[in-house]
Amino acid sequence: MIELLFISLALAGTFVASYIDIKTKEIPNSLTFSMIFIGLMIFFTKYYREWLFFIPLAASYFFIWILWRLGLWGGGDAKLVMGIISLISPFYGIDFIPAFFIIIGVVAAIHYFVFGLVNEMREGKIIKFAVINVSIFVISFAVYFVASLFLHSFAILLGVVTFFIVGDISSSFLPCKKIATLSGKLVGEPLAETIYIKNGKVIRKEKNASMIMNLVKRQKIEGKIIAKPNYYGLTMEEIDKLKNYCDEIIVFTTYPMAPIIFVALLLTLLFGKHMTFFINI
Repeated sequence: MIELLFISLALAGTFVASYIDIKTKEIPNSLTFSMIFIGLMIFFTKYYREWLFFIPLAASYFFIWILWRLGLWGGGDAKLVMGIISLISPFYGIDFIPAFFIIIGVVAAIHYFVFGLVNEMREGKIIKFAVINVSIFVISFAVYFVASLFLHSFAILLGVVTFFIVGDISSSFLPCKKIATLSGKLVGEPLAETIYIKNGKVIRKEKNASMIMNLVKRQKIEGKIIAKPNYYGLTMEEIDKLKNYCDEIIVFTTYPMAPIIFVALLLTLLFGKHMTFFINI
């Protein structure tokens, strides 16, 4: 009975977060911190004598923190996932954590593919978009298939890692950015260029959408920086400053993440145990 109560709490909290995220593009801290607090209290109550169970929880929190610092997730999204993991893993099992992360990635990829496909159809670039995305899945499956012949225990892991690496590099060639007019509505949006002054001139250097390509081709900025990409997004102070130099900026295209997390949570609760069975083979 108590298991159903906390799973229902996680579902209800995530549903509310999804609704608010769609309406305001923000997730209230009061909601996410409440979920985290209640979840951790339950987790500590159940496992206070079995400290080994805290390792995967701590590892998941660290992984979420990395995703946030890399700018892949917003702060509200990160805290929402922390709350879900804390509420459900004590009852569903520690295997819930990797299954949940994998399904979030899959749902996010499908969401991007569908919405991206619609946008590219409007602009007449559907073939390039489709070829790149299909290639990501084909390459990932090929690695999984070959690995299953020689390294069966690591086949799924290698397939997933390949999917994210190839997907990240491919993002350099996919529509991940848009031009936006400077206004207060851009607060929190991820800037996709560094804007700075050098020798009295405003210079703009666009950031690659791929994290790997950014590491390989690091840009050296020489001048006074007005604004640059960071993990917490644009601030109102930066927007006001930028208005003195330009009317429009380039930002990364974002979608409300909470609905994706909600769908992933439903799928994990329904099919996650089947996934962990294959992971553990």
